[in-house]
Amino acid sequence: MESQANYSRSGSQEQLTFQCAPPKMHPDQLVRSAPTPPYKGAPGYKCSVYYYWWRYLKFSTDYRKTCKHDGHGTCARLYKDFGNLYQTSFSEWWQQRWHLFVEPPAATIVDNNTAFDDQADILIIKLDRSRGPEAIKRSLEALHLQIHYPERCNTQPRSAADYPVFARPILMTLHRQLQVYKLKTRFAHVPDAQIADWAGVVVNNKLDGMTERQLVKAGIPTDRLHAKIRRAKNRVVQRDYRMACSLIANAAKGVFPKSDTR
Repeated sequence: MESQANYSRSGSQEQLTFQCAPPKMHPDQLVRSAPTPPYKGAPGYKCSVYYYWWRYLKFSTDYRKTCKHDGHGTCARLYKDFGNLYQTSFSEWWQQRWHLFVEPPAATIVDNNTAFDDQADILIIKLDRSRGPEAIKRSLEALHLQIHYPERCNTQPRSAADYPVFARPILMTLHRQLQVYKLKTRFAHVPDAQIADWAGVVVNNKLDGMTERQLVKAGIPTDRLHAKIRRAKNRVVQRDYRMACSLIANAAKGVFPKSDTR
């Protein structure tokens, strides 16, 4: 889990936990365990799965129609939580919706100054019984580790957020797949190999272990190498497009990142 202390409904600073790193909205914002950026030089707010959740959902035709009809449509339930994405920037949307992704604790320390006697070291724990026995058990176990074995606090408990992250996100892949989707949608008649070049897709550029330069130097025709690279680019673009379509469809169901295809 990723801890973050910059958000509070009441305006006061409190320790909050997200399943994945939240977007870095300010230069002085502390984000532990920052993920690998989606691309070189990406701004901090894009270095988060929650940004791409917002971005992919904006490409959903069903969600767009629901927003156009003021929340009435196939995505009406999701609209109540996510709102109209098309009338606000990501920064504004996140400031209003971050609580949807916060991990609510089932057990928290509320006081550490109470003692039964001079030698006692007492902590008062607050439990939210409405979360159920399993959630309380997990939180108590996490508190036990946090208090007595802080060096072991690297386990990944099950998410209890309103909208948990479905799978471990790789931001570089999400970014590339979205780029491919946008390009194929806009330039439907452009060859996939060209789309791959525009999207920065990198494939194996060797034939029998030899680069194009080595083939030319050895007097070997490069036609087979060019054909191999073209086929590889086509496969990557076609797969990325299918996965992006599936990611968008599932985002409109409140699940991300989830792809039902390969």
